[in-house]
Amino acid sequence: MRIFLSISLILFYVLPIQAQDYFRFKSDFSIKEKMVGEEKGQLITGTVYYDKNVRKVNHDIRFPARERWLNFDTTMYRMVADTFVSKRTTMPFGEFSVYNMILSQQLNDFGMGKGGYDLDSVVDGTDGQTTSTWKPIEALRELVGKVVLVQEQKKVTAVAFYNEKDEIKGKFYLKDYQLVEGLPVPGKIFQIFYLPENKEYNRIITFKNVVINQEGEDEKYDYKLPDIR
Repeated sequence: MRIFLSISLILFYVLPIQAQDYFRFKSDFSIKEKMVGEEKGQLITGTVYYDKNVRKVNHDIRFPARERWLNFDTTMYRMVADTFVSKRTTMPFGEFSVYNMILSQQLNDFGMGKGGYDLDSVVDGTDGQTTSTWKPIEALRELVGKVVLVQEQKKVTAVAFYNEKDEIKGKFYLKDYQLVEGLPVPGKIFQIFYLPENKEYNRIITFKNVVINQEGEDEKYDYKLPDIR
């Protein structure tokens, strides 16, 4: 599961001679999650703030309850009413998040080039569709398997993840792209995770009202970490 959470999205955008520095991402979001076969799922809504210069991610949750998930380096802090509740260790979420990939214009290969993978093959299809296969570097081959990307009109529309035994473990589908300040941003990400005992977990992430390089609300982007000593 941690492999899926550390990877993220596409489109190579040709810029003028002096490239603009994209450093802040803000968006309203919703997350719908459900285990296939179970009657009830989960809905989470809120606003996300990310500044790649400070590498902090702030998920300001509105529903089902007011709280904040603050990610910095390899730690996520859960806050309720500005009170520290818990923390847990994660992958370096800021650097490997979809938000960072969007701002850094690294969506053309879904972060594979800098994520320990080498391009193995490329197959051209119809209507501008391209399928590329990426294999992990030798040091990672006992941990993860290949990744297959599908691009349409230079946008990644599907990603498939395999384990070291060449068994498919997850799929991402990227939909409803929009250009915001010249950056391609997917409006929806559909995720399917294949779990042990033939269980399947589905997640839909939606982004709306995307703002790039916002001025103001500095305290949302460079938040003060809780003092838990």
